[in-house]
Amino acid sequence: MIEAVIRRPQPHEHGSVRALVQTVVDEIYGGLWAPPPLPVDDENWALSWVATVEAAIAGMALTHEEWISDLWVLRPYRGRGIGRRLLAHGETEIVNRGYRTLRLRVLQLNTAAINFYNRHGWRAARAFPHEKFPVTVLEMVKSLRQDED
Repeated sequence: MIEAVIRRPQPHEHGSVRALVQTVVDEIYGGLWAPPPLPVDDENWALSWVATVEAAIAGMALTHEEWISDLWVLRPYRGRGIGRRLLAHGETEIVNRGYRTLRLRVLQLNTAAINFYNRHGWRAARAFPHEKFPVTVLEMVKSLRQDED
């Protein structure tokens, strides 16, 4: 476990959040269907959550409605509790919006991420072809029941 602060990024950090996403996407998926840099959608990074370790951004999470849209952690910080904390933070944000079923998408070939989500109560709901790239996507869900509160 590593000490990390989960917070919203400051305006001057939005470029750093995007750079973190680009770094991790290229590391995990680069070369699978195209050489890096792979396309990263421009998001409203101000709505994301960042995990900082000694003022450095180590990971980020972004939610939208009932979706965990993004969750990325830089390699040196993986396996140290940052992803778990970001996931929990995103889940809480979604539940606070009133959703009882949470959703995310992950590429089927990213077994490390799938195993991570499975360990935290997520289950694969369906598989389908990616809309742009020649890969299969899993939609994963986590359902919260009233009686679990």
